[in-house]
Amino acid sequence: MSAVVLAALSALAPMAQENPHLQPLPATPPIGGPIWTIVVPGALLVVAIWGTWLLYRHFAKEE
Repeated sequence: MSAVVLAALSALAPMAQENPHLQPLPATPPIGGPIWTIVVPGALLVVAIWGTWLLYRHFAKEE
């Protein structure tokens, strides 16, 4: 990428992020609490580790 294009993009990036007309949505999140912030991510992590272990066992077999 040329230096001119990089300088132009660097100058435009802060302008795109600083918009005073944008306000947060006036809505509450549909899910929350300890179930969704602790239990569900923990369960997903356990399932991902278990699936990775099963894949490792499957492909680590010697032929």
